[in-house]
Amino acid sequence: MIKTSYCSCKNHTETIEVYDFGMMPRVNNYSSNQEDNDRTSLVLTVCESCKLVQLSSMPDLNSIYLEYDHISSASTSNVRHLKNVAEMINNKHNDRKTLLEVGCNDGTFLRNINKNFISHGIDPAKNVYQKKSSDNFSIHNLFFDTSNQLKIRNLVGEKIDIIIGLNVFAHNSTYNDMFSAIKYLLASNGYAYIEVAYAKDTVLSGNFDTIYHEHFCNYTLTSLINILKENELMVVDVDKVPTQGGSLGIWIEHLNDNKEVSDNIDVILKEERDFGISDISMYMKLSKVIEHKIFNIKSRFLANAIHKNVLIVGVPARGVITANVCNCKTLQNAVAIDDTPEKQGYNIPGTNIPIENPEEVNYKNFDIACILAWTYKDDLIKRIKKAGFDGDIFIPFPDGKYI
Repeated sequence: MIKTSYCSCKNHTETIEVYDFGMMPRVNNYSSNQEDNDRTSLVLTVCESCKLVQLSSMPDLNSIYLEYDHISSASTSNVRHLKNVAEMINNKHNDRKTLLEVGCNDGTFLRNINKNFISHGIDPAKNVYQKKSSDNFSIHNLFFDTSNQLKIRNLVGEKIDIIIGLNVFAHNSTYNDMFSAIKYLLASNGYAYIEVAYAKDTVLSGNFDTIYHEHFCNYTLTSLINILKENELMVVDVDKVPTQGGSLGIWIEHLNDNKEVSDNIDVILKEERDFGISDISMYMKLSKVIEHKIFNIKSRFLANAIHKNVLIVGVPARGVITANVCNCKTLQNAVAIDDTPEKQGYNIPGTNIPIENPEEVNYKNFDIACILAWTYKDDLIKRIKKAGFDGDIFIPFPDGKYI
């Protein structure tokens, strides 16, 4: 367990507790018995100096990432998004570039990158990538950090023009070290493009399902700018991205006081100031917002569903947190479905709710469906209705309501 009662920013400020979720199971620790799930504390904190919302501790990185259960290609919506990002990068360049994807998983993104690029992927997990004969990129099983940056440089063979990190730069308690590695590896005229769940639209709006052990950081643009500056990097553009319940797409370059930056930055920073991002009292009120969300899910869904036949749709990491915080193990007749073969045959961590293959379920047998993978709700609702489900559908976030 990595304990971080002090923030990793340059001021090493002691963090302030925002909300204690108690002892929670690891979101990717699948088992056929809820008693087999190791539980560790899950405490949300904030740094008064850099304003980064973060956890108070994190399990050992090797125990999380060397063998990983999340597969990028398991979700059609995620595959579509990765293809869109790849197309965006491809359209920016006519010449040959050296590209590195951090946290490349099964290679879905890299398979859609311009074949003219010299492409590499970094990922510590050895179980997720299966090489295809058409793959024209290299995968290196390493953590992306300063201890490996020289090795990465030698493997790639040159400075890197483009570094991509899609929902990976929040997944490490040594986040500063990851940004420092960008500084070292990025070509002088290169850029990084990263996407992170946007704390303002997720955690800070009470949508607590993005808070789990491997998702250590919850970024705002304010906190990202502070952290990047410490590493002599800067944000040159930012976009809001409709994934993960609300994300930011961040374009990063080497720090240059004379660099012209996008007006989008000031627009979002103003929104954050108006929201209260720089006011520590805003964070102290967050516990009541989270409690209200939990109450909504329990009163509107659990109380109604406890004796009914319940279909849990999707078991992403965020869904495991919702199931445990809201005590879904009390459901007496519940079954979950998920496309990831590695999850099927096990239970939702921390519960006795079995996870089954979506193709092997009789959808007409269920009274209520709860979409735990709610960020993909449109695709999932169409899918279960087409398969014969005709009951009530509950969406836990952002408002906790039936549709």
